[in-house]
Amino acid sequence: MKKKVLLIALLVALLLAPLSAASIRGTENDGAVGVGLNLGTNMGVGLKFGFGDFDVLANIGLDSFSLDGNGLGLGGDVAFSWNYYTIDGGRDLQFPLTVGAGVTSSFHFGNPFFVNLAVIFPLGIEYNFEQLNPDVPITMYVRLAPGFTLFNGGEFSVKFAFAGYIGALWMF
Repeated sequence: MKKKVLLIALLVALLLAPLSAASIRGTENDGAVGVGLNLGTNMGVGLKFGFGDFDVLANIGLDSFSLDGNGLGLGGDVAFSWNYYTIDGGRDLQFPLTVGAGVTSSFHFGNPFFVNLAVIFPLGIEYNFEQLNPDVPITMYVRLAPGFTLFNGGEFSVKFAFAGYIGALWMF
């Protein structure tokens, strides 16, 4: 029973982290919000909340590696991301390289019900089409996220974990 309460509390924290980060204000670049499609280890809706010096990234959707005998799996992750270097592509084209830290979780609704939880460290590259045409506020990204599991199959287990994403966001 204690494990289920702990896992539910972790899910609530996972979902509320982007909202609680909204109260943090910094530079004039604050307020960027992106919504789009995320493909990879978690296929579904991708979200990005800009806070000047860092971004909060979130994905909610189908856990793509759960389409087996374990039943339907829903996944979600949230991570803080910082731009640590920008590749200058010439002609005013820039490709930000990002690094971050976060958590990913999935819930499997088969028999038995179980939860997976991992800490991840996403590394990525982005491209914003708005650089070429201000009428196209789309950002594309690729992220690889190594990390380690905390719960696997509902049981405490520490081992290597990995997540990968590709997606596009419409920025507001």
